[in-house]
This record gives sequence, structure tokens and C-alpha cells, in this order.
Amino acid sequence: MSTLDIFNPQVSVVARGLEGKIITIYGSNSLGKTKQATRLKKPYYLGFEKGLNAIAGVPFAAINSWADFKKVNKQLTHKSTVAKAREVYQTIIFDEVEASARYCSKYICDKYDSDTIASGREGFGLWKEYETAYWEEIDKLIGAGFTVVFIAHQEERKDGKIVPKGDKRALAPVIDNSDIIVHLRSNGVDEKGKVIKSSAFFAETKDFFARSRFDYIQTGLEEFTAEALEDAIVKAIELQEQVEGITAVSYIQQKETLKSEVLDFDTLKAKIIEAGKFLHANNKGDVVTEIIEDGLGKGRKVTDFTKNHIEMMVGVLDDLSDVVDEVKEKMSSKVE
Repeated sequence: MSTLDIFNPQVSVVARGLEGKIITIYGSNSLGKTKQATRLKKPYYLGFEKGLNAIAGVPFAAINSWADFKKVNKQLTHKSTVAKAREVYQTIIFDEVEASARYCSKYICDKYDSDTIASGREGFGLWKEYETAYWEEIDKLIGAGFTVVFIAHQEERKDGKIVPKGDKRALAPVIDNSDIIVHLRSNGVDEKGKVIKSSAFFAETKDFFARSRFDYIQTGLEEFTAEALEDAIVKAIELQEQVEGITAVSYIQQKETLKSEVLDFDTLKAKIIEAGKFLHANNKGDVVTEIIEDGLGKGRKVTDFTKNHIEMMVGVLDDLSDVVDEVKEKMSSKVE
């Protein structure tokens, strides 16, 4: 039943352009992080901070709680609205990581009636609940096909290295999933007192953290702008095509290679019942019981499955389908 097949594997491909890419931009204040991010194509700004006070004309959501973010994120990512959202927006700007983590932490504390994450669950802490809540929402956002730009402040570690600022549980799903992590540094002002555009760095040094999954990207930009960032990524992919002989595809084509079969509860239950009836009719009722109990627990039946058991149901259907195939093969052999 499953479409996952090691003998007929999906083959990874690289998508052109910024669509579907995950970008983290970090640095100190007033370096152009938000301004340049909002100049990327068809932006929508998630304002955990008041970063648009000096920028006009950008569609945005003022995020004042984790519940606000969950509501907006549902509209951006839910299967009933994601296609419409992607027609309107291409770039989602998430500004910024540390502030969002504070909102998530408060949400979990309120949910479990605790003063702090550390004091929750009678002193055992709510760290896992907080980590899971944050990861689930970020995972939805980065999987919806937008160009997602995370903005973060910077901090200096004890060893003197500059890194993105924020709680490690919130930073992990952001940093781990970023295709490029851009560190910005100020260039000060010119002789007339005019601010010089910041420089961007895409490669780590002993002084700061930065990273890119694009092997052929330049190491940085003397002047950081939205256009220069996009151009650097596009050129890196084009160079990869030339050097490695690959053919880059559209994001839609890339996403097709990442799909796995998704079945809803009712479909899964109907298929399990159908397989079960067939096996019972062919004297394999004991096998059906064994497979269902193995997937759901001793003494459990098909009627005990709920919508929380989708993953277990997929496994049960896979196992039942294997036995159905074996029975049909034996029946076919007898006929021959």
C-alpha cells in the first residue's frame, strides 16, 4: 500500500529561484534585515516585533500572542487555504525568532496554568511541550511552499563568536531547516554621514556563524539587498547545473518528488475493513486480529481506531495488504 519503495526510489532535485527556500537573516539592529526581506517577491510580514514602523506598503499581521500566530499560520498552511495564500504571497517574513519564542513560552505556561516553563508539571518543567508546540507550527510554515525568511538578532557567545540569538529549542527548527543563514555586518557611514548598506556573509568564520547549502554560492555580498541575495542564490544553482550536469526544476516539480501518499481517516478505515473482510473470508481472521492488536494494543479492534491513530492505521493497512497479496498469489497459483 505504501508509496515508499527502496527499489523504486524518489530522486532528489534542485529547484530554481527562491520559491520554497528557507532563509535566516541575523545581525544587530538597523542593518536592513527587515527592509530588504520585505523587498523580496510578494511579501507577507508576520510582526512579532514592530519592524514595519518605518516601512510602508507591506501586507502584514500584527502578532501579539502565539494564538495570533497559530491563527494566521493555519490560513497560510491549511490544505483548504494554502493554494489561495500562495497565489497572493510568495515570501513570508517571520520577524523575529526570539520574540516568537517568548509568545510560545507564555502560551504553554497559560495552557498548563504555570508561572514559568521551568516550574510547570510540579517542577518537572514544560520544556518538551514548549519545544513541540514551537516545532509543529514552524514545520507547517516551512513545508507550505513559501520563501520563508526568518529574522533574528545576534549575540556573542562566551568564546566571542557571533551567533543568532534565541532559545535553542526555538532556534533549532529554524537553523536546521534553513537553506542559507545570512550574517549581516554594519559598514558604518560615508564621509557625508550617509549610512552605507550592510555587508552579508554566507560562510562561517572564526568570528561569526553563517552557512549555505548551495555549494557554489559566493561567500558574501559587499552590499546586502534583496536583489543581490536572490541573484547570488540563482547564480549558485546555475553554476551547480554547469559543474555537476544537473537540471534544476521548478519548485512545483521539486515538491512532487517529496510527496508521500496521504490517506484520510475514513479512507484508511474503509481499506482496513475491506482487507479484513477478505482475510476473514479466507480463514485468516487470526492474522487480522494479530496485526490490529500489534498496531493499536492488546484487545483493540478496528472500531477503536480514532483520527489520532492515522500513522498506526497506515502501518496496519500495510501489513494487512501484504497478507492479502500473499493469499491472492496462492489462490492464483492453485488456479494455474
